[in-house]
Amino acid sequence: MTITSEHAFSGLQKIYDQARPRYPQKALDRIVDLLVASKGAEQGSLLDVGCGTGILTRQLLELAPQSKLTGCDVNEDMLSQAKEQDVDCAISWHQSHAEQLPFQDNAFHLITVAQAAQWFDRPRFYQEVQRLLIKGGHLVIIENNRQLEGSAFMNAYETLIETHNSTYSRDYRKFDYAQEMAQAGFADTQVQSFPWSRTLSQNEFVEMAKSSSKVQAAIKASNGGFLKELNSILQDHWAEGEPVVIDYATQVFSGRC
Repeated sequence: MTITSEHAFSGLQKIYDQARPRYPQKALDRIVDLLVASKGAEQGSLLDVGCGTGILTRQLLELAPQSKLTGCDVNEDMLSQAKEQDVDCAISWHQSHAEQLPFQDNAFHLITVAQAAQWFDRPRFYQEVQRLLIKGGHLVIIENNRQLEGSAFMNAYETLIETHNSTYSRDYRKFDYAQEMAQAGFADTQVQSFPWSRTLSQNEFVEMAKSSSKVQAAIKASNGGFLKELNSILQDHWAEGEPVVIDYATQVFSGRC
Protein backbone atom coordinates (compact mmCIF):
# COMPACT_ATOMS: atom_id res chain seq x y z
CA MET A 1 0.00 0.00 0.00
CA THR A 2 1.28 3.46 -0.84
CA ILE A 3 1.78 5.54 2.29
CA THR A 4 0.40 9.07 1.98
CA SER A 5 0.75 12.08 4.24
CA GLU A 6 -2.75 11.32 5.56
CA HIS A 7 -1.27 8.48 7.62
CA ALA A 8 2.53 8.71 7.38
CA PHE A 9 2.91 11.10 10.31
CA SER A 10 0.23 9.67 12.60
CA GLY A 11 1.63 9.36 16.10
CA LEU A 12 4.70 11.48 15.32
CA GLN A 13 3.18 14.87 16.10
CA LYS A 14 4.94 15.61 19.40
CA ILE A 15 8.44 14.52 18.39
CA TYR A 16 7.98 16.24 15.02
CA ASP A 17 7.11 19.57 16.62
CA GLN A 18 9.95 19.33 19.13
CA ALA A 19 12.74 18.03 16.89
CA ARG A 20 12.25 19.58 13.45
CA PRO A 21 14.23 22.72 12.61
CA ARG A 22 12.54 26.08 12.38
CA TYR A 23 13.02 28.38 9.40
CA PRO A 24 15.83 30.98 9.35
CA GLN A 25 15.00 34.65 9.69
CA LYS A 26 16.19 35.65 6.21
CA ALA A 27 13.87 33.11 4.60
CA LEU A 28 10.96 34.32 6.74
CA ASP A 29 11.75 37.92 5.80
CA ARG A 30 11.51 36.91 2.14
CA ILE A 31 8.01 35.53 2.74
CA VAL A 32 6.92 38.71 4.53
CA ASP A 33 8.30 40.76 1.63
CA LEU A 34 6.05 38.79 -0.71
CA LEU A 35 3.08 39.43 1.58
CA VAL A 36 3.83 43.15 1.42
CA ALA A 37 4.01 42.90 -2.38
CA SER A 38 0.60 41.20 -2.41
CA LYS A 39 -1.18 43.32 0.19
CA GLY A 40 0.85 46.50 0.50
CA ALA A 41 1.39 45.91 4.23
CA GLU A 42 2.66 43.27 6.65
CA GLN A 43 -0.83 41.96 7.14
CA GLY A 44 -3.41 40.11 5.11
CA SER A 45 -4.93 36.67 4.78
CA LEU A 46 -2.38 33.83 4.85
CA LEU A 47 -2.97 30.13 4.26
CA ASP A 48 -0.39 27.49 5.21
CA VAL A 49 -1.15 24.25 3.34
CA GLY A 50 0.25 20.98 4.68
CA CYS A 51 0.93 22.90 7.87
CA GLY A 52 1.70 19.84 9.97
CA THR A 53 2.13 20.93 13.59
CA GLY A 54 2.14 24.59 12.56
CA ILE A 55 5.87 25.28 12.78
CA LEU A 56 5.92 27.77 9.88
CA THR A 57 2.41 29.03 10.64
CA ARG A 58 3.42 30.13 14.14
CA GLN A 59 6.64 31.74 12.91
CA LEU A 60 4.67 33.78 10.36
CA LEU A 61 2.20 34.84 13.04
CA GLU A 62 5.08 36.32 15.04
CA LEU A 63 6.20 38.38 12.03
CA ALA A 64 2.74 39.41 10.82
CA PRO A 65 0.60 39.43 13.99
CA GLN A 66 -2.13 41.57 12.42
CA SER A 67 -2.68 39.06 9.64
CA LYS A 68 -5.41 36.45 9.52
CA LEU A 69 -3.66 33.07 9.47
CA THR A 70 -5.17 29.73 8.49
CA GLY A 71 -3.46 26.34 8.59
CA CYS A 72 -4.67 23.13 7.01
CA ASP A 73 -3.33 19.61 6.94
CA VAL A 74 -4.71 16.20 6.04
CA ASN A 75 -3.33 14.48 9.16
CA GLU A 76 -5.52 14.70 12.27
CA ASP A 77 -2.68 13.97 14.71
CA MET A 78 -0.47 16.73 13.31
CA LEU A 79 -3.35 19.21 13.49
CA SER A 80 -4.07 18.24 17.10
CA GLN A 81 -0.51 19.28 17.99
CA ALA A 82 -0.86 22.50 16.02
CA LYS A 83 -4.00 23.39 17.96
CA GLU A 84 -2.33 22.49 21.26
CA GLN A 85 0.60 24.81 20.52
CA ASP A 86 -1.71 27.66 19.47
CA VAL A 87 -2.46 28.64 23.06
CA ASP A 88 -4.05 31.96 22.10
CA CYS A 89 -6.25 30.38 19.40
CA ALA A 90 -4.85 32.96 17.00
CA ILE A 91 -4.88 30.65 13.97
CA SER A 92 -7.80 28.95 12.23
CA TRP A 93 -7.08 25.23 11.70
CA HIS A 94 -8.74 22.93 9.15
CA GLN A 95 -8.34 19.30 8.14
CA SER A 96 -8.26 19.11 4.36
CA HIS A 97 -6.49 17.70 1.34
CA ALA A 98 -4.24 20.18 -0.46
CA GLU A 99 -5.96 19.59 -3.80
CA GLN A 100 -9.47 20.45 -2.58
CA LEU A 101 -9.43 23.21 0.01
CA PRO A 102 -12.61 24.38 1.79
CA PHE A 103 -12.23 28.12 1.16
CA GLN A 104 -13.88 30.69 -1.09
CA ASP A 105 -12.33 32.03 -4.29
CA ASN A 106 -9.86 34.91 -3.94
CA ALA A 107 -9.67 34.43 -0.19
CA PHE A 108 -5.91 34.79 0.43
CA HIS A 109 -3.04 37.16 -0.24
CA LEU A 110 -0.37 34.53 0.40
CA ILE A 111 -0.32 30.72 0.41
CA THR A 112 2.64 28.80 1.84
CA VAL A 113 3.74 25.18 1.80
CA ALA A 114 6.55 24.02 4.11
CA GLN A 115 8.19 20.60 3.78
CA ALA A 116 5.03 19.14 2.22
CA ALA A 117 4.85 19.80 -1.53
CA GLN A 118 6.36 16.42 -2.43
CA TRP A 119 3.21 14.77 -1.04
CA PHE A 120 0.81 16.77 -3.23
CA ASP A 121 -0.71 16.15 -6.63
CA ARG A 122 0.90 19.42 -7.60
CA PRO A 123 -0.83 20.15 -10.94
CA ARG A 124 -4.18 19.96 -9.12
CA PHE A 125 -2.79 21.91 -6.16
CA TYR A 126 -1.53 24.74 -8.39
CA GLN A 127 -4.99 25.04 -9.92
CA GLU A 128 -6.51 25.24 -6.44
CA VAL A 129 -4.00 27.92 -5.41
CA GLN A 130 -4.93 30.02 -8.44
CA ARG A 131 -8.57 29.79 -7.39
CA LEU A 132 -7.81 30.87 -3.82
CA LEU A 133 -5.30 33.68 -4.33
CA ILE A 134 -6.28 37.26 -5.04
CA LYS A 135 -4.84 38.73 -8.21
CA GLY A 136 -1.23 39.57 -7.39
CA GLY A 137 -1.13 37.13 -4.50
CA HIS A 138 1.82 34.79 -4.06
CA LEU A 139 2.44 31.09 -3.60
CA VAL A 140 5.53 30.17 -1.58
CA ILE A 141 7.05 26.71 -1.21
CA ILE A 142 9.74 26.64 1.48
CA GLU A 143 12.04 23.76 2.38
CA ASN A 144 14.84 23.16 4.85
CA ASN A 145 17.19 20.88 2.93
CA ARG A 146 20.24 19.27 4.49
CA GLN A 147 23.41 19.84 2.48
CA LEU A 148 24.95 16.47 1.67
CA GLU A 149 27.90 17.33 -0.55
CA GLY A 150 31.22 17.20 1.25
CA SER A 151 29.78 15.67 4.44
CA ALA A 152 30.89 12.09 5.08
CA PHE A 153 28.56 11.92 8.07
CA MET A 154 25.47 13.01 6.13
CA ASN A 155 26.34 10.64 3.28
CA ALA A 156 26.56 7.73 5.75
CA TYR A 157 23.26 8.76 7.35
CA GLU A 158 21.40 9.01 4.04
CA THR A 159 22.87 5.67 2.90
CA LEU A 160 21.62 4.09 6.13
CA ILE A 161 18.05 5.25 5.44
CA GLU A 162 18.21 4.08 1.82
CA THR A 163 19.52 0.68 2.95
CA HIS A 164 16.59 0.01 5.28
CA ASN A 165 13.81 1.83 3.40
CA SER A 166 13.59 0.79 -0.25
CA THR A 167 11.08 3.58 -0.98
CA TYR A 168 13.45 6.33 0.16
CA SER A 169 15.89 8.35 -1.92
CA ARG A 170 17.97 11.23 -0.61
CA ASP A 171 16.84 13.16 -3.70
CA TYR A 172 13.14 12.82 -2.87
CA ARG A 173 12.63 16.59 -2.74
CA LYS A 174 14.68 17.58 -5.79
CA PHE A 175 11.90 19.26 -7.74
CA ASP A 176 12.13 22.54 -9.61
CA TYR A 177 9.03 24.08 -8.09
CA ALA A 178 9.72 27.45 -9.72
CA GLN A 179 9.62 25.86 -13.16
CA GLU A 180 6.47 23.92 -12.23
CA MET A 181 4.81 27.16 -11.12
CA ALA A 182 5.77 28.89 -14.37
CA GLN A 183 4.33 26.02 -16.39
CA ALA A 184 1.14 26.22 -14.32
CA GLY A 185 0.72 29.90 -15.22
CA PHE A 186 2.30 31.75 -12.29
CA ALA A 187 4.31 34.90 -13.02
CA ASP A 188 7.65 36.10 -11.62
CA THR A 189 8.64 32.62 -10.48
CA GLN A 190 11.83 32.64 -8.45
CA VAL A 191 13.92 30.56 -6.08
CA GLN A 192 16.18 31.95 -3.39
CA SER A 193 18.50 29.93 -1.16
CA PHE A 194 19.52 30.80 2.40
CA PRO A 195 22.41 28.77 3.87
CA TRP A 196 22.69 28.22 7.62
CA SER A 197 23.86 25.64 10.14
CA ARG A 198 22.14 23.83 12.99
CA THR A 199 24.01 22.47 16.01
CA LEU A 200 22.50 19.52 17.86
CA SER A 201 23.59 17.14 20.56
CA GLN A 202 23.91 13.57 19.34
CA ASN A 203 20.72 12.63 21.21
CA GLU A 204 18.90 15.56 19.60
CA PHE A 205 20.03 14.36 16.18
CA VAL A 206 18.59 10.90 16.90
CA GLU A 207 15.30 12.50 17.99
CA MET A 208 15.20 14.55 14.79
CA ALA A 209 15.81 11.40 12.75
CA LYS A 210 12.97 9.62 14.56
CA SER A 211 10.58 12.46 13.65
CA SER A 212 10.84 11.42 9.98
CA SER A 213 8.21 9.08 8.55
CA LYS A 214 10.91 7.66 6.25
CA VAL A 215 13.16 6.87 9.20
CA GLN A 216 10.26 5.35 11.12
CA ALA A 217 9.69 2.99 8.18
CA ALA A 218 13.42 2.12 8.21
CA ILE A 219 13.32 1.43 11.97
CA LYS A 220 10.36 -0.89 11.50
CA ALA A 221 11.91 -2.69 8.52
CA SER A 222 15.16 -3.25 10.42
CA ASN A 223 13.45 -4.47 13.62
CA GLY A 224 15.10 -1.60 15.46
CA GLY A 225 18.56 -2.26 14.05
CA PHE A 226 18.50 1.11 12.29
CA LEU A 227 18.96 3.01 15.57
CA LYS A 228 21.92 0.87 16.60
CA GLU A 229 23.57 1.52 13.25
CA LEU A 230 22.81 5.23 13.53
CA ASN A 231 24.51 5.39 16.92
CA SER A 232 27.52 3.62 15.42
CA ILE A 233 27.68 6.20 12.60
CA LEU A 234 27.50 9.03 15.14
CA GLN A 235 30.40 7.49 17.09
CA ASP A 236 32.42 7.10 13.90
CA HIS A 237 32.12 10.77 12.94
CA TRP A 238 31.72 12.67 16.21
CA ALA A 239 33.65 12.36 19.46
CA GLU A 240 31.72 11.50 22.63
CA GLY A 241 29.84 14.60 23.74
CA GLU A 242 30.74 16.51 20.58
CA PRO A 243 27.78 18.30 18.97
CA VAL A 244 26.55 17.42 15.50
CA VAL A 245 26.65 20.33 13.05
CA ILE A 246 24.31 20.12 10.06
CA ASP A 247 24.53 22.50 7.13
CA TYR A 248 21.21 23.49 5.59
CA ALA A 249 20.04 25.48 2.61
CA THR A 250 16.53 26.82 3.04
CA GLN A 251 15.00 27.28 -0.39
CA VAL A 252 12.13 29.67 -0.98
CA PHE A 253 10.26 29.14 -4.28
CA SER A 254 7.69 31.76 -5.20
CA GLY A 255 5.26 32.68 -7.92
CA ARG A 256 2.65 35.40 -8.42
CA CYS A 257 -0.93 34.74 -9.40
